[in-house]
Amino acid sequence: MTSGVWVLGGYQSDFARNLTREGVGIDGLTTEVVEGTLASAGISGGEIGSVHVGNAFGQLFTGQGHLGAMPATVDDSLWGTPSARHEAACASGSIAILAAMAELAAGLYDSSLV
Repeated sequence: MTSGVWVLGGYQSDFARNLTREGVGIDGLTTEVVEGTLASAGISGGEIGSVHVGNAFGQLFTGQGHLGAMPATVDDSLWGTPSARHEAACASGSIAILAAMAELAAGLYDSSLV
């Protein structure tokens, strides 16, 4: 049971956008998503205890395989924050959320950026 674990905010990028045509790379997309998520939740990066990135096949298209660490390139207060990348095809996001929920339910952290 995961009592006491809540979603404080969320952000979703626009799937219909052609990021290549816009000249936006994985770094720009990461910036958009991290900043949008923190703003939606009303908290700062310094309040984040862990980071979980769910992504399927991103490294095949971007050449960047260390996606778990990418949020720290957006917000300096995330440097040193434990982070992980979760790969489970179409379930990658769900697996990332479940991993964060397990940490929060266990009391390891007060908040997690997923």
